[in-house]
Order: sequence, then C-alpha cells, then structure tokens
Amino acid sequence: MSEGGLNDDGALPGNTKKSSLWSRYKRSIKFKSDLKYIFVRSHKLHATLDGARAITILGMVLFHVLFGVARLLDENVDPFIQNFPSYLDWMWQAQGSDPLFVMTGLLVTYTLLREYDKTQTLDLMRFYKRRIMRIYPLFILALLLFFPASKHSMDYLLSNLVFISNYVPGHKPIVPVAWSLEVQMLFYLLLPFLCLLVYAVRWRIALLVGLCFAAVAYRYWVVVSQPELYETPFYQIIYDRDFARLLSDQLYYDFDVRIGGFLMGTLVAYIHHYYGQLITTFFKRHLFINAVVLGIALFLLAWSFNYPMHKKDFGFYHPFDPDANLMFLAFNRYLYSFAMSILLLLALCPAGISRMIEWFFSWRIWHPVAQLIYPIYLFHFPFIIVGAVVALGTTDKDSIIAVSIPQVFGIYFWTVFFTIIFGALVHIYIEKPFLRFRDT
Repeated sequence: MSEGGLNDDGALPGNTKKSSLWSRYKRSIKFKSDLKYIFVRSHKLHATLDGARAITILGMVLFHVLFGVARLLDENVDPFIQNFPSYLDWMWQAQGSDPLFVMTGLLVTYTLLREYDKTQTLDLMRFYKRRIMRIYPLFILALLLFFPASKHSMDYLLSNLVFISNYVPGHKPIVPVAWSLEVQMLFYLLLPFLCLLVYAVRWRIALLVGLCFAAVAYRYWVVVSQPELYETPFYQIIYDRDFARLLSDQLYYDFDVRIGGFLMGTLVAYIHHYYGQLITTFFKRHLFINAVVLGIALFLLAWSFNYPMHKKDFGFYHPFDPDANLMFLAFNRYLYSFAMSILLLLALCPAGISRMIEWFFSWRIWHPVAQLIYPIYLFHFPFIIVGAVVALGTTDKDSIIAVSIPQVFGIYFWTVFFTIIFGALVHIYIEKPFLRFRDT
C-alpha cells in the first residue's frame, strides 16, 4: 500500500546533489510514464482503496455543484428544491470529507505501522518532510489561483500558509477546501505520537476504541452546549447564511469535532495490519457473520443518508424536535464514518458476500479519479463555474431563474471533465516531480 494512496517512483538517477534545482525538476518530469500511470493501475497499488477514494471525491464535487446551484438561484431556490426528485435526495448529503478523513487516517497510519515494524521507532523529521512535500506544492499553486478572488486575502495569507486560519479570529481559508487541509495537518502533527503511545501500552485496540468514543462524546458535548445549533432546523443552512456560518464554524471546520473520522481510520489500519489475515480467515469460516457485518454497515450508510437537509417538508422537521435534531447533529457524521470504516475493513479482508465490496472498490474505472484525488480536491471549485457556463449557456447570473435536473448533471459532468484535465497536468508537472524530490 502506498502512502496517501500514491506510489512514489523513488530517487532520481545520477548525482542529483550537484545538479541545479531546475535540472532536477526537468529530470523529474516523466510525462509519458506518469500519464500512463494515471490511467493504468500498477500492481503495486492497493486496488481496493481506489473506489473508496474516487467515490469520495466525486461525491464531494457533486454536493458542491448542487449547493452552488442553490446559491446561484438564491431567492428562486424553493421551486428548485420542491421539484427535486426524492430518489436523488442523497445528493444533498455534505459528507464527502468524512470518508476522506477515515481514509487519511488509514493510509498514513499504515505507513507508520510498517516503519515501526522495521525499525522499532519512527523518524519524525522524515515523516513531516514527506507530508509537507506531499501537501505544499499543489497547495501553493491553489493559493496563487484563489488569492485574487478572496477579499482581504493578504491579511490572512500567513495563517493560510501555516494552516491555522480556522483558529485565528477574523481569518478564513483562501482556498475553499483548505479548512480540511488544516484539519489534516493537525492530524499529521499528532499521528506519530499517537502511534508511539499505542505501542507503549498493552491494550492497544482498547486505547484506539476509547479515543474514538471520546471523540464522539466530545462532539455531543459541543452540540449540547450550544442550543442555537440544535434548536434551529438543519435545512436553514440553505436559507440563513448566518446560521450556516455558525454551524460550519462549530461543527464542520474544527479539528476537535472531526478527529473521530481520523481515529476510526487509524483503528482500521491497526486492525488490518496486525489481524487482517485472521479476520479474513474468520469471515471465510463464518459467512453468516460476514453478511451480518456488511448488512450493518450498509444499514448505517442508508440511515445516514436518510435525512435530506434541503427539504422543509421532510417528515423529520414536522413536528420539529430539537432533541432529535441534537442527536442528528451529534452522531450522524460519526455513524457514517463508522459505516465507511467497516466497509473499508471488509474490502481489505474480503470473504463471502463482502467480496462484492472489494470487487466494486477495485473496479479499474475508479483508478484515474483516485490518482488525481488531490488536484481534483483542490481545484474543482473554479471548474464548477466553467461547467455552469457551458451547461447553462450564459455568463449572466441574474438571468438564471431556474435550473433543471439534467442541467445540474451537465454542470457536474463538465466540472469533472475539466477538473480531470487540469488535474492531470498539475499532477504530471508539479505533484509527481515533488514527490520524487522528497526521496532524493
């Protein structure tokens, strides 16, 4: 399994120490092989995670397209929502970051576990260098692209560069998705010490499980302590921007209320790394239990998607029960993360009916999107605008009073299409060369 789902190509040939930085960069560009690598899966990759990563980013883009349409329509959004087909209500679930955090915890923890097995210690400087070289090159490019469009961006440029804009009053991320990068960077900062703590105690799985429960309990406490969050119907995030900002600041952007997903991924990594073969053997001998576990995961996923945030007339809101809303805000995201964790473990330990999950996640069609997950993640927002212009046939925002469902999917198609093209270019010319740099 490669770190972060990527497969590094190793050191450059020759004596690179005496070469100029520009010469090293030019030698690091391998256009044909890297372009082929995007579309042709290497046997070295852990294929079962391709689908999970691709579906995650595609779902995230889809939600941002849909939410962007709602913002575009503004005062005309009610007819759009009322006529929205109920069988597509799942599109409104803003949970793309949750499986992303689970997989981040899984993949990065896995690399540390393997390192500890080999050396009985962790090279912290090497770990942080690799994370920085993985994150910063494309992030700097994203900052340059988004900087002109962000008001007062110079005032909080420094906090963005060091990934603390979420935590500085009055500051905000310049790159729209940078809030989640800041959350991830905090996790990277703490993860090596968490792994060392795990190895220092006897009851390791119990420690990780306890931390997961503590994360859930903390999020519950945050919701309980702020009645304005759960006493307001969730659908108001579409209509009331002040409430949307409050809800996002308290329950969406901060590391302390999102750490549970990372911890669940870390737990899956530890269990699979040390007990994966035992679990696979157990499930092969107990196919019924395997089916039950899969059923539980699918049920939790379906339950998590059963609360459309956009419909005022949804039964959950009539009559509106603040206590039920409290439970939804406190537990829905982590139940979804837990279900994703189970599915990932089943895909990594395939047996019985759960082999369908492995087959689905391993489908080769996911591979290009999975390889470009980071550039798609960073750069899809501008292409939503491009996709809207192409699909709607106008640049006059005020002339748009209605958007049909086919037009929504048209915007989505063109967004993904243009983002993949741009993502492939920055992957070949920026992302991959710097990944090679970090190993020289």
